[in-house]
Amino acid sequence: MMTWHALLGLVLVLVHHASAVNNGLGLTPPMGWNTWCTQGHCGLDVCNDEEVRAVADAMVDNGMKAAGYQYINMDDCWADKRDSNGAIMADPARFPNFTDTIRYVNSKGLKFGLYTDSGIYTCSTGTRPHKIPGSYGHYEQDANTYASWNVEYVKMDWCNTKVNGSELDPHKQYSQMSAALNATGKPIFFNSCEWGVDNPWEWMHSYANSWRSGPDHHDDWGSTSKIIEHNIGLGKYAAPGGWNDLDFLMTGGQGCDFTKPGKHCPGMTDTEYKTEFIMWCIMASPLLVATDIRNMTDIMKSTLLNTELIAVNQDKLGKGGDKVGDWHCGSPDRLHARSSDSKCQLWAKELSNGTFAIALYNTDDHAHGITFNFNLLPGMGGKVAHVRDLYNHKDMDKTMSSVTAQVEAHGAEVYKVIPVV
Repeated sequence: MMTWHALLGLVLVLVHHASAVNNGLGLTPPMGWNTWCTQGHCGLDVCNDEEVRAVADAMVDNGMKAAGYQYINMDDCWADKRDSNGAIMADPARFPNFTDTIRYVNSKGLKFGLYTDSGIYTCSTGTRPHKIPGSYGHYEQDANTYASWNVEYVKMDWCNTKVNGSELDPHKQYSQMSAALNATGKPIFFNSCEWGVDNPWEWMHSYANSWRSGPDHHDDWGSTSKIIEHNIGLGKYAAPGGWNDLDFLMTGGQGCDFTKPGKHCPGMTDTEYKTEFIMWCIMASPLLVATDIRNMTDIMKSTLLNTELIAVNQDKLGKGGDKVGDWHCGSPDRLHARSSDSKCQLWAKELSNGTFAIALYNTDDHAHGITFNFNLLPGMGGKVAHVRDLYNHKDMDKTMSSVTAQVEAHGAEVYKVIPVV
């Protein structure tokens, strides 16, 4: 006879599956590129056919496609107006034949994604003299249009959501668009973007494959460190089919003039970009690059193409990483699990086959030696492990019960821990 514990567990599993977005997508976090920063400055919302084709070519030629990046996503830059039947149209000045643009991306073995908004208008005019229509009142119509164009990723923002004097309900609006996309019969990855203000990690699994868990990410260390801190405690909400979205990767700097070989305009140091990518991978965030991949600098290559870090992000177990402790820099009593006042943090992500990825993260303005004791990892009490430096692709010389590293200011070091059975 089934015990009540087992029955409860079965009910919870069934409820989870019944409430999932149920489109079969997002079994690992999505990887790709977005137009947000490429045209010289983040947020201008300018894109065009020539740029999109060139980026698709670059993604194939520079190794990103081979590394797992597959989406080419338009942000708030592509749409224009609705026609007399209410159908959304692409900006004809930027995309003379929008479906040809999409077909070109597809011809490279890549997938095409679009942006829309829950409200009456999108967030930006994209330097145009008129507002751009959102999807409110047109969810089903827009979903059918996207499906007919072979769009495979939709991001829905949360601007201009006051209608007739009342604020829209994100639960209702995202559920309606989710249902509309599913009703097309075409699998379309759905990303919600209401900046984490309504704790989407607690309920968005039912509607979306990923959800923005915090504010917009900008190309400066204050923004990056704030987003990392904001996501502490949210790892448990990540799972195959639904991911905490930390926002775009700024690796390499905001989009600069790609006609100047080797040049970029970084808002962060290379150390900070390395930390950004490590922490996005540990937390199983979508890896959507917003900078100009047509001009791959050394830091972009060493991070964005690091297949060992990508494997951590894409691990099939689908666990989100989280902070598991702190190393109190300079304090005699250094190790305190799950405290919140240390500048030196210990993070871990459970991987397949009983292994772990760990990160030693230094938020301080000075370098520190940090030690990660493997007793902090589930089932590792008193055990030793083989350790591999994932960023530098090196195995450590001997089995260990802890790992210590000198970590630069605003830096992170990342390792794979393989328990000795």
